[in-house]
Amino acid sequence: MLIAHLKHSCFVIIFLAFNVSSEPVTVGISVWSGYPSSVAGFKSSLKDAGFIENETVKYLYRNAGADKEKQQDIAKEFTEKKVDLVYSLTTSGTILIKEYMPPTTPIVFSVVTYPADSGLIESFDYSGNNLVGTSNFVPLQNYVKLLKTVLPNAKKIAIFHREGEPNSKIQTVNLIRLFKRVGINAINVAAVTLDDVERKAVKLAREVDAFVTTTDTLMQGGGELRLIAVSKRTKTPILSSNKQGVIDGSTFGSVADLNTLGKMSGEMAVKILHGEAVPAGLQSKIQDSPLVLVNRNSLQLIGLTLPDALKNYSYVD
Repeated sequence: MLIAHLKHSCFVIIFLAFNVSSEPVTVGISVWSGYPSSVAGFKSSLKDAGFIENETVKYLYRNAGADKEKQQDIAKEFTEKKVDLVYSLTTSGTILIKEYMPPTTPIVFSVVTYPADSGLIESFDYSGNNLVGTSNFVPLQNYVKLLKTVLPNAKKIAIFHREGEPNSKIQTVNLIRLFKRVGINAINVAAVTLDDVERKAVKLAREVDAFVTTTDTLMQGGGELRLIAVSKRTKTPILSSNKQGVIDGSTFGSVADLNTLGKMSGEMAVKILHGEAVPAGLQSKIQDSPLVLVNRNSLQLIGLTLPDALKNYSYVD
């Protein structure tokens, strides 16, 4: 308990220093592979709290392009420049930021689907370390319910994710289990590259009633666009886990809004930078109510009609 108290006191001393210093704070932003709406949401919360870019806050924006070695270099750069806080996106990216950053540097994350299961934090209620943030997790029953509502006769689906990525592997395994309970056979499609995604989608299109995407970096980094292209040719519906995926042409989805999550993470960062809290004293969060989105053009192209049982949804076009 004494050690924990000392660690907590150390954080408090560090964070209180932000209040007494007239120097602008420095925030490192590590996006891993993109997500501009998340960054915009994060910055907007800091701006609303009085942090003016290039005046009272300086941002070091870095994009590793999903490259592990580049992410390590980014973490080392942030360490050398002694940033006051890091905003880190995705599970893969944040695992490396945590590993290569000092444990005294506050890290606020987002676009991390399973932050506790992936080992980034102990739990949503208490991180037990210098991390806290927001998850783009949508309770998986939402996907099952939505698919059963829109495609009540579906018997076989294919779930696409990046091979070896922790959060999407967990998501896929749990989805397979839940779909099995309602009589739907879900195929685990682990892909390595964008070409791999497209090749496997073409092969499976005639065998399944729908494609399903996960919230991983391959799907959000072009994989879903490949599925959409196959979907248009084969008239295969797509149940998406990503807002941008539905905007780009996936048929429908139960999704988190990355801009909203970015704002929520930004609010946590404000408390930390103002010295009002330490990461371990804040709770990590998910979006309270996921969005149900439908792409009208894709729906018409495939020839689907939404059932009257589907409520509280929005068209993206």
